[in-house]
Amino acid sequence: MYELRYSESFQKSLKATISYWQQKLELSDDKISEFVSSIYKSTEALKRYPYLAENVATKYGFNQPTYRVVIGKSYAFFYRV
Repeated sequence: MYELRYSESFQKSLKATISYWQQKLELSDDKISEFVSSIYKSTEALKRYPYLAENVATKYGFNQPTYRVVIGKSYAFFYRV
């Protein structure tokens, strides 16, 4: 099983996104928890199956293998193994 490390930029981005949802979109805590739970479930699956997602390095011009997980319709995160 692999170990996950969250980058500082990921943590900051998630906090900023949650703040935006709370303050600007006035989403309920339940909706926000649902989204965060989706992220958690996706990352937990990656501990066992790190190559589950699509390698998008070529698509985005990265010089090393980079994978993308899409959450909902508008959000995604990238990771490397």
